[in-house]
Amino acid sequence: MSRVLNIGSLNIDYVYQVPHFLRGGETLAAYRRAVHIGGKGLNQSVALARAGLKVSHAGMVGADGGFLKAFLANEGVDTSLVKVLENEPSGHTFIQVIPEAENAILYYPGTNVRLTRSFVKEVIEGFCQGDALLVQNETSAVRDAIELGLEKGMRVILNPSPFDRQAPLYPLNRLSALVLNETEAEGLLAMEKAEKTLEEQLAMVEELGRRYPDTVLLVTLGSRGVAVKQPGFAVEHLPAFRVHAVDTTGAGDTFTGYAVRALMRAWKLEEQGIAAERRHAVLMEGLKFAAMAAAMSVTKAGSAESIPTFDDVDTAILSL
Repeated sequence: MSRVLNIGSLNIDYVYQVPHFLRGGETLAAYRRAVHIGGKGLNQSVALARAGLKVSHAGMVGADGGFLKAFLANEGVDTSLVKVLENEPSGHTFIQVIPEAENAILYYPGTNVRLTRSFVKEVIEGFCQGDALLVQNETSAVRDAIELGLEKGMRVILNPSPFDRQAPLYPLNRLSALVLNETEAEGLLAMEKAEKTLEEQLAMVEELGRRYPDTVLLVTLGSRGVAVKQPGFAVEHLPAFRVHAVDTTGAGDTFTGYAVRALMRAWKLEEQGIAAERRHAVLMEGLKFAAMAAAMSVTKAGSAESIPTFDDVDTAILSL
């Protein structure tokens, strides 16, 4: 099976339970503190591994982030491309959570923005044509990663989250796939954020398909599921599985990891000369697993910790 290289962020999340949000000039005692593993890149590598893919993670942590690297290694992720910068703190957040369950987040990107073109070139060197490259928008050198991956002949997949003004400037028309949510789709189309009916959401994805006709588009729609636009096929809607949500953190990352599995299965068939209709059916079937995995993840607290294994997702699908 082809390999996946995920060039992504690794974060430490410090979560403080407080009676109210801190005000200017105030000293406030928290009554509970927890430290969590996070970062979109890390979460997606965990999802890739639990989906059964052979994955390598490339990124940077500080001396304080050794446990992030150890966590990934314990998940079966190749961490030989995670560099440790001894004199720079890892990316981290300070999260205040009040009794009403609202939060306020202070984020310091740290080592996540120390990635350079030379670093990316070095980590891509060990991969080859047909391997997949997954990139989010939470590190530096995103454009470099996309460009160098394309030069290498890799299947480049972008999750443009968190969305910023640079995202539409990347060579998106050359990507193999885009995995994004409704807000990010609106950003790429320069549309104002607004409540939409399902029909309007699907029309938006159709427009995105006209802009990027050679790219597989997977647009998550929250509780409405996901819209799929594969080159040569009309937009299709895959409904979400209904569950009791406890914590939606990391659901998008879970979907992305499992969606990459579906994409790679379809691309493998393409390499074998299998007809487009069959490849499309395999992709859609694989995306059902991605939707189920995302649904299962929200029934548990946490992000990386809540991502289900492929066996668990398979069992859930078979029980339908």
